[in-house]
Amino acid sequence: MTFANRLAATAAALTLVAGLGLGAAPAQAAPVTAPAMPATALPGTALPAQVPASSAVVSTARKPAPRIPRNPRKADVLVNRNYPLVPKGFTPRLVRVPGTSFRLQAPAATAYRTMVAAARKDGVRIRLTSAYRSYATQRSLMTSYTRAYGSRYARSVVAPAGTSEHQTGLAVDVGAPRSWMARHAATYGFILRYPKGQERVTGYRYEPWHYRYLGPAAAKRYTASKARTLEAYYRATSRPAAPKAAASKQATRRTTANVNLRRGAGTSHRIITTVRRGSTVRLTGQRSGVWNQVRYGSRTGWMSSRYLR
Repeated sequence: MTFANRLAATAAALTLVAGLGLGAAPAQAAPVTAPAMPATALPGTALPAQVPASSAVVSTARKPAPRIPRNPRKADVLVNRNYPLVPKGFTPRLVRVPGTSFRLQAPAATAYRTMVAAARKDGVRIRLTSAYRSYATQRSLMTSYTRAYGSRYARSVVAPAGTSEHQTGLAVDVGAPRSWMARHAATYGFILRYPKGQERVTGYRYEPWHYRYLGPAAAKRYTASKARTLEAYYRATSRPAAPKAAASKQATRRTTANVNLRRGAGTSHRIITTVRRGSTVRLTGQRSGVWNQVRYGSRTGWMSSRYLR
């Protein structure tokens, strides 16, 4: 082999070695561009860095909160202290529930009647003990409970007027047996509204007798969601909103004498403490005749307005 032929063979061998990746490519070689890969890689392989992140990462962002229904004529409405009725004196169109003296909105009344008939076939008798209550009735109920038991307890068992589900004509209180209701109520559009262990969410004590009509489809969705309360289902809160600063200033009074702070409105109620003359108290907005409910420090009670200015 001539010298020229040997030189050509050596060059060809070097080129082959470089092409197999076993040695360094000549400095003047053009860079090799890797072919594009599909977004879905083979099992056990990673996606190339060139693939956009949006095609490789599944979004874990939380779904936006559902719109909170506010129309009291609709069965899905949310009503609590943070979401009062609009207007507060709202009066629904009502029909009488057959066989009772109570009234409900027509869809709720029809569903209740169907539910009672189904329970009867199972040998169960459902008794309706309360349904629609007007703004005035609810206000009177709150006053009675406050006088008898004090404000703190009253607010844990009675909704202030304008914030009660009973005022919508969509809520019922039923007598025993509650176990049948717990198993079957959702089929007819009713849900247990104030369950045990959810007092901090709903704002009220456990009420195994209080059921709320949502409608069969909505009650089914609610049950499937595993939510324990309507507040949780709508991602809303029942905690009362903080009063505005201006309103708080207007709601304070000073005592003009040493005044007894009592458990209820009237001198027959037990004395909680005696508030010294010149002390500042804060009005809660509850009144009964000349008596005002006030907060003094951490205590809440009733005081005659004759000794406040």
